[in-house]
Amino acid sequence: MNSLRLCLYSAFTRLVIKPWVARVQNPAEARQAFENHAKRMHVHPAFADYRNGAIADVPVTWVSRGAIKREDVLLYIHGGGFIVGSPDTHKHMVAEIAGDLGIQAVMPRYRLAPEHPFPAGFDDVVATYEGLIGRGLRADQIILGGDSAGGNLVLALLAHLSDSKADLPQSAFVLSPVVDMSGGFDSLKSNAKSEVLLSSDRFDELGTMYLGDQDRKQPYASPFYAKFERCPPILLHHSDGEMLRDDTLEMQSKLVSQGHDVLVRSWPNAFHVFQIMTGHFPEARAAINDIVAFIKARRSPNDS
Repeated sequence: MNSLRLCLYSAFTRLVIKPWVARVQNPAEARQAFENHAKRMHVHPAFADYRNGAIADVPVTWVSRGAIKREDVLLYIHGGGFIVGSPDTHKHMVAEIAGDLGIQAVMPRYRLAPEHPFPAGFDDVVATYEGLIGRGLRADQIILGGDSAGGNLVLALLAHLSDSKADLPQSAFVLSPVVDMSGGFDSLKSNAKSEVLLSSDRFDELGTMYLGDQDRKQPYASPFYAKFERCPPILLHHSDGEMLRDDTLEMQSKLVSQGHDVLVRSWPNAFHVFQIMTGHFPEARAAINDIVAFIKARRSPNDS
């Protein structure tokens, strides 16, 4: 049974935020609203530290919490439908994860659509990853993470690394990713009513803003269609009632069929990327704990 706090927040999201998401038209207005919501509602952990910088000309925010005990780095890609969001809207959650792992995280402020359509954001993510390698990090010292559209970009980056025969990162986790921009999975419609936050009626519009008239099934825009001949261990989270449920399940099926190490966690009656509300209800904290445990379990046995 879900906590009372999660139930109350889900009800508020359905009654107040979802109708606004369904009608807002101006990307700049949507961005500012998300930033304001983050400032009002997100809980920052004690001793969190945020520093702005740049990697390969991409603006980034470095995130840590407490003592840094390892050289590993978490490269986290924020969500927001490719339209909204920034490191500032997600850094509190990333600080929780990085602190529990005793490492630093870095979050690129990648370019957003519609002003910068695909592949601009993807290119920024690739450049950030390559910039970390250029700074002397080994691929197996990098952990990838992302949510929603950021999960799409993480999977697209993994597909790119596989295709280019590059060394793969240590592990990855993605929270409720969108993996098919053509909208081909059943839950987009079947979960339209149970979806607490997003509007399925606007999915095609989102695709147009991100891709214009480009092919929506090209593999780095819709990573479900990528080859993934190689893939590091990967954790996927989703809510069973969200409209992107099948994106996670179909991605899992594809990767497992190719023999990859994939773990999926389903969170009943939670909302899309509920993990971002860590500090407000226990389910979010439990999800963070699950991410941290997965990463620790996939470290090399020889890694102290």
